[in-house]
Amino acid sequence: MTTPPFWLWDADASISYRFGNLLLRDAKLGVQNTREMLRAEELLRDTTGSLHSIALPWPDGYPVARLGLPNKGFAPDYFKFGSHHFGSRRLRDAMALPNDVVQHIPIELISGGDAVRAQDYRLLRIVAMQPALDLDRSECKVEELFSHVTGQPFKVLRSIDRFALLDGLQPRTEVFRIEEICTSILVVDAFAERVLRAGCTGMEFDAVDNMQSGKRVERYRTADGIAERRVGYLD
Repeated sequence: MTTPPFWLWDADASISYRFGNLLLRDAKLGVQNTREMLRAEELLRDTTGSLHSIALPWPDGYPVARLGLPNKGFAPDYFKFGSHHFGSRRLRDAMALPNDVVQHIPIELISGGDAVRAQDYRLLRIVAMQPALDLDRSECKVEELFSHVTGQPFKVLRSIDRFALLDGLQPRTEVFRIEEICTSILVVDAFAERVLRAGCTGMEFDAVDNMQSGKRVERYRTADGIAERRVGYLD
């Protein structure tokens, strides 16, 4: 069975860099209750015994992210703050996915100008997940550890140079976390095209087999097709 085209969903590097500079200049920006959110994440992990609590739905009654954003100059459709992902109404509409694939959780916006408020940001939590990597062909180090919560063994991927997908991988959903490394997110080509053609900003969709270090030529999805960029070269 032929494997359909997939892309790795990541944050746009230039927008992430800009946000990072803003955060350095103003401590009131970003998620202001990070510790509370992390404690809730740990509680979710411990009460469910899950090795992948990041992919579990955020329960009712759990803390709401208190987000501070600038009054001007920053209002992309998608951005990250630590492990937290945020998306605009336009991105939600373009994604058009059910709650068992992605949650869009209300937040408390504590600062931000008109452009920020118009985005109607929500905490974006991707909860769909499935196995996707061929670890024998992927260029990375695999370390086996044991969970102190469940006692279950699990594998950690380190020094990742290149991913290789399972032969014949068929997506259950248009967007999903990779079970072998659940901080990484795969999307099908139709999803990437739909979101980009909607004009959404702040994200990029990179080829799965791109090298992830050193001098390289990376492929990435555009609204109209595929483009390349040189990374690590002086020109």
